[in-house]
Amino acid sequence: MKLHQLRSLIAVAENGSIHEASRALHVTQPAVSKALSDLEGELGAPLFVRSAKGAQLTPYGQSLIRHARAIEQELRHAHEDIATLLGIARGTVTVGVTPVTSAGPFAEALRQFSGAYPQVTVNVFELRPAQIQEGLADGSIDFGLVSRIGQPSDTRFYWETLYTIATTLAVRTGHPLRGSRSLRVLAQAAWLSWDALDDSTSLIGTLFGSQGIQPPQSVLRCTSTSLYMEMATTTDLISLWSELPFHTPPYKGQLRKISLTEALPDMTIGLICRDIDLTTTIATKLIGMTRAACTKFAGIYHRAGATPGRRAQAVKDGA
Repeated sequence: MKLHQLRSLIAVAENGSIHEASRALHVTQPAVSKALSDLEGELGAPLFVRSAKGAQLTPYGQSLIRHARAIEQELRHAHEDIATLLGIARGTVTVGVTPVTSAGPFAEALRQFSGAYPQVTVNVFELRPAQIQEGLADGSIDFGLVSRIGQPSDTRFYWETLYTIATTLAVRTGHPLRGSRSLRVLAQAAWLSWDALDDSTSLIGTLFGSQGIQPPQSVLRCTSTSLYMEMATTTDLISLWSELPFHTPPYKGQLRKISLTEALPDMTIGLICRDIDLTTTIATKLIGMTRAACTKFAGIYHRAGATPGRRAQAVKDGA
């Protein structure tokens, strides 16, 4: 299995035909066809279904292309690492964040990094935890910042706790249930959730599971941060937040915290990547700045009398 064969596989999958793939790769069509034919012969399985409309991946091709993309990304990382060691701080760092983590101290780290390495391209995508894991698996994301309740149990990825913060339930100002104190009572109402409740990374699903309470049956799932905020402040949906938004005027004026008799578990903010030892040199710089910003934030949060952030710990785990 050769690199040019894997690149041909990726190019055909992304461009939809051998003709377009050859143009993208700047090689002849027969060269792309031969690369794919040799690859199929070596594997003993068809990778594409060819037709007049183009070429589509078979299940074998879909399986292989995930590995092919990861290999290509690792080679890109290797080139960028060598360039960094030579004093040429260029390249790309791609980070996946969840809404809670994007509202935290990561912005400070990002400002510091951009000032120190202006020639490095930084891509930050707001994603759900499952999407971040997919990006880590295929190499399209260097590392992620994930919010969750409790410690992860998936061992595919490296996991490092950065800090913890209080979990808060909120409703719009004037909500009929604003004076409720019981999670069991609130479970009968309609809720707003980032993820499906049966998703292992679901904050609300995990919250109810930790309390041994049947989760709500009426749930609106919304993965847009701006729409989540809109629905939380203009409807009777109950929403879950970290403590952070309630320190900013827009949220303080439109949302009201619910004080429950049940003790809610803290929300854990952590860093996730495929393998911390294989992270590129330039990505490691941003990770270091992120750790420092989170440590500083945790100290301020603790001194303010809130739930103390636990000291960062590294375990081989996933989110």
